[in-house]
Amino acid sequence: MDQAIVRQKAVDEIARHFYHHLLAEQSKAPELIDAIRFDRKSARAINADLIDRVRVEFPAAAAAPPPEYNFIVKWAQLNQFHLRYEEFAFEAYNLIFMERLISLKRWSDEGHREFKRTTIEVFDKFDTEQDGFSVSFFIRAENNMRELLREIVDGAPDFSDADRATAWELIFQQSKEYQEVVNEFFEQVLNQALRKSEDLLHNILPVKISDELKQNGRVLPVEIPQATVLFTDFKGFTMLSETMSPERLIAELDECFSAFDQIIDRHNLEKIKTIGDSYMCAGGLPEANRTHALDAALAALEMREAIANLKARHAASSQTYWDVRIGFHTGPLVAGVIGRKKFSYDIWGDTVNTASRMESSGAPGRVNISEAARQQLKYFFECEPRGRVAAKNKGEMEMAFLNRLKPAYAADADGLKPNEAFYSAYKKIQAGARVVFRSEI
Repeated sequence: MDQAIVRQKAVDEIARHFYHHLLAEQSKAPELIDAIRFDRKSARAINADLIDRVRVEFPAAAAAPPPEYNFIVKWAQLNQFHLRYEEFAFEAYNLIFMERLISLKRWSDEGHREFKRTTIEVFDKFDTEQDGFSVSFFIRAENNMRELLREIVDGAPDFSDADRATAWELIFQQSKEYQEVVNEFFEQVLNQALRKSEDLLHNILPVKISDELKQNGRVLPVEIPQATVLFTDFKGFTMLSETMSPERLIAELDECFSAFDQIIDRHNLEKIKTIGDSYMCAGGLPEANRTHALDAALAALEMREAIANLKARHAASSQTYWDVRIGFHTGPLVAGVIGRKKFSYDIWGDTVNTASRMESSGAPGRVNISEAARQQLKYFFECEPRGRVAAKNKGEMEMAFLNRLKPAYAADADGLKPNEAFYSAYKKIQAGARVVFRSEI
């Protein structure tokens, strides 16, 4: 028999079994097949559409008498589904199987590509985190289906042994194609899972540190000669938190810290951690740079402005809100990763302690900086000297309030946004080049 005729007769016989399985699906319990499930549709609606497609694509199969058995019932038994046939809706697999029939019928490169595309499309809508969802299950289920299809074509009328061999070869080739689709899909799922885990790791640790941890299984502590550490704390937080619901308290903190996250990301700083209502970040690590003090200063001014805007918004609704104290210091420190199961990138040293004292010795709505930090900033920013101020466990220390960018380097009247002159000097400092500061400073 001609191969095209063999293929048509084989696919009609398979379609006959599939058609009567679809009819059986529609007689299942309404609460099962009328529920909105896969692809935001009911199994009844999906199967009804498939029944109509079988009638159009395979009219002879739809008109033929029902087979002696339901091949999907046997398939479910072979796969050891935990539910009986009548307790499970197969709408997702029915969609794939319909495309399989169409591909067998057309048997062309275009048909094979369409089968692959639509199968991946259905796979993409699966809940990949459900129990039992694995490549081994899919391959085992396909092996069982391939043997059932062999049984179906072996029972086709008017087939010689050669015809059966031809039909089986077609089924086998398509089964290989389906398994390739399964492997490709699960490779995508694996890559997505890896990307998610890497994104999560990068959210916890700096990229350089997470890469070192993945490669070596550990991160060696590093001495950093110069870095800038910044702390924030909310004045009035304790009192206000006592009047807020837990939900609102977390929402308010999340809004503030999310704004801070975005600000430090723009200014090349690394978030170290939050402790209660305190936020800690640093510049000049893990990759050393020459601009960490400038980066911290710009971020601090933006943080101060962000909280001022939030406070004004709450005041417009007659709601009280907290103020922010910000402080930072520049100096040497040690950085590293602690923990074996829950990793944390942290920093230690007197610079960290001094930065904390800059924050606690500051004032609400102000940015308080150390003398070491002021020396790094004095050409670009207006700093208000405070003289020697007592700091807990540190004695008296020279401090200053960071107010704004100097007019020569500001793009706005408030001195919060740098202009081109600032960025020109910034790039030179970044590159280690000598900077000639503007004469009006």
